[in-house]
Amino acid sequence: MQNRYVADVGDYGKYALLRNISKTGMLLGVNWYLTPDEKHNSDGKHTSYLYKDVYKDYDNELYCMLKDILDNNKRDVNSVQNAKILPSNTVFYDRVLDLSKEPDFMKRRMLRQSWHNEALRLLKDCNIVFLDPDNGLQVGSVSLTGNKGNKYIGMNELKDYYKLGKSIVFYNHRERKQEKEYLNKFRKLHDDFMGCKWLGLKFIRGTIRDYIFILQPNHFYEVKKQCEILLNSAWKENFSMLDL
Repeated sequence: MQNRYVADVGDYGKYALLRNISKTGMLLGVNWYLTPDEKHNSDGKHTSYLYKDVYKDYDNELYCMLKDILDNNKRDVNSVQNAKILPSNTVFYDRVLDLSKEPDFMKRRMLRQSWHNEALRLLKDCNIVFLDPDNGLQVGSVSLTGNKGNKYIGMNELKDYYKLGKSIVFYNHRERKQEKEYLNKFRKLHDDFMGCKWLGLKFIRGTIRDYIFILQPNHFYEVKKQCEILLNSAWKENFSMLDL
């Protein structure tokens, strides 16, 4: 996540999803996987929806809060936290993950682990955690301590949350593959999270954005119910279920 993405159309869908999930009554935690803003592309500039009334119908309250953030030029995660877009008891971890100024590999590794451990401590009481990296689950060509590593979740990081009894939802940027082949990446992980339940949602407004759910069995039905409610609301034109 980068601050420059706040209030773009992807953010609108993301908070709609999280607001529905929070209706389960479970304590929500958010690890932004916050990274420094980049300037080499136009990502985060898809905000024209906030000047089209048709989008109000999806969630007028959320729409107005995001428009206020944009109109007042307060595009950062602190504004999201302060606006109470998510329930007031939501726990946020907003420490920036940036290893670029440390040249030593071992120190970078220690810094990454320290950042992760701090997140686990802060979110320890949460039932369900949302992880919001720029790109998603680590790919084989990227090291977590490399220049682009802060854009990814490590597999061990996912497992640490699950071992602590938490359900996980994480953002994953759609790869340039056929959907069936792309989703096999997640199907192959089923054995790594014994006994868990899987769900996936696709948000299709603008570029495709995927949300992958690794759920504790005792959380599954309530979370699935809220996903189905979302899919049967005005948002149904924007979200669909993934076959995981």
